[in-house]
Amino acid sequence: MKKLSTLVFSILFMGIISCGDTKKEEKELEAALDKIEAVEQEIDQTTEALDQKAEEVESALSELDNL
Repeated sequence: MKKLSTLVFSILFMGIISCGDTKKEEKELEAALDKIEAVEQEIDQTTEALDQKAEEVESALSELDNL
């Protein structure tokens, strides 16, 4: 009986430890996803600024062509 209770306790302990690692991995994954989203937002902002500058250049070229 003592061996059985030791075995059950060991299995329970291993289960608790393995679940703890999963939570840590989830936090790391969430942090990585947050960084990726921040980079995507920065890329979107840069793309919008670039598009705006391109329109300004096209407008300036159009004015030069009219001269």
